[in-house]
Amino acid sequence: MSEMNDRQESLGEHHGDNPISPVRFPDGVTPDVALEGLSAELPSSTRRRKIALYQAIIGRGHQRILEMGCARGDLSYALLNNAENVVAIDIEASQIELAQRRKALWSLNEQHAKKVSFMVMSAIDLKLPDEAFDWAISTSMIEHLCPQDVMTHLSEVRRVLKPGGKYLVWCPNRLGHHRDRDYHLSMLCYSEWMENLRRAGFRDFRSTLTSQLPLVDARLKVYMERLMWSAGIKILWTHLGVRNVLLVASK
Repeated sequence: MSEMNDRQESLGEHHGDNPISPVRFPDGVTPDVALEGLSAELPSSTRRRKIALYQAIIGRGHQRILEMGCARGDLSYALLNNAENVVAIDIEASQIELAQRRKALWSLNEQHAKKVSFMVMSAIDLKLPDEAFDWAISTSMIEHLCPQDVMTHLSEVRRVLKPGGKYLVWCPNRLGHHRDRDYHLSMLCYSEWMENLRRAGFRDFRSTLTSQLPLVDARLKVYMERLMWSAGIKILWTHLGVRNVLLVASK
């Protein structure tokens, strides 16, 4: 029992007394760290902190959540605590295969296993019904889209969201002093992403205050990035939550 408790506690990261820190995987589910071949693939502490933040933003009690660019599925499995069903997609079949194998890592029971579906699918051509999801989320995905595909993607996401549904986006900020990467094809800043989302029909843009809750009007981040960029300030971008973009947009 003590070993299981140690594993459960190892999945939590704390920022002082901040209650959002522990990442919540499905109730009663702990990673089987002894599972051969997958034990080294537990999410890092940084990834766990981000997952915990996404969970806190989304909240519980939803019917369906869509994750795009799910990769190996750590966030997908964590979101089983937030909704009755999670649909996770990735354009790479190898990533979907890995995510499905990792069901064994998280020791999912039959009930939990039925709540998540992994599909090979493009984020610019969602083979999903209209108005089916309460939330959509993509992390480190949207910057990989070709610029001409960005608006198609945003329109597709809005189509599959229910009225009042929300899209949570996390990606690098173009102004955030990141190294150039050939595979980052659509690097935009807060103001540019908000404009694209607005053109696609989204509204009510929110972001975190600095890099943690609560959510505030995202125009604060636009002001901060413009001020720091124009002043040539290269420090504090991460601390203030502007080195990367985190936006919640409503349908």
